[in-house]
Amino acid sequence: MPEPLLDRMALAVAVLLVLWWVAGRQWNRHRAVQLARVAREAMAALGGDVTLRALGGGTSGFIMEVGRPGPGIRSAQMLCLLEPRDFPLAWAWTRWRGRRDQFILKIEATASLRPARLEGRGGPAGGFGLRRLLLAATQAESPHVQVSFGVGPGEESDIPRAVQLAAGLARGELQLAARGQDPA
Repeated sequence: MPEPLLDRMALAVAVLLVLWWVAGRQWNRHRAVQLARVAREAMAALGGDVTLRALGGGTSGFIMEVGRPGPGIRSAQMLCLLEPRDFPLAWAWTRWRGRRDQFILKIEATASLRPARLEGRGGPAGGFGLRRLLLAATQAESPHVQVSFGVGPGEESDIPRAVQLAAGLARGELQLAARGQDPA
């Protein structure tokens, strides 16, 4: 191949990657705002003074914390990690593996909880209505409750469901099956 053709191809690939990076960062900023709006409203059910801190300039995700937790809750924190939409190879790999925007909700309850665990493996979890549940767990030490789940486009209603699940577990209103047992 002649050298000028290789130079043009390399330039075209470089321009394409830069354009993808810019578009992916913009897409993630938009998605972060969309998810943060829903998450803030859901986290307000756990108490007052919900604070938000952006990660990676608002293109990687965010962390929310409840400043004045409600009854039965000592502290609550939600971490959102966005898909790597700004890097095409990483985005394609994570998409192929089924990952979407990821949430990890941790709650410290006012009382210790019985250890129990439900692994959803990214699929629907019986009875909880979460489409991409990865893990719901309770334990005696802090954090007492952890709920990890994914949210794809159009699945934003899973965020309040997950917060309700975590709050119910922390307050003792809901229970998971004990470790090693099937959920009832």
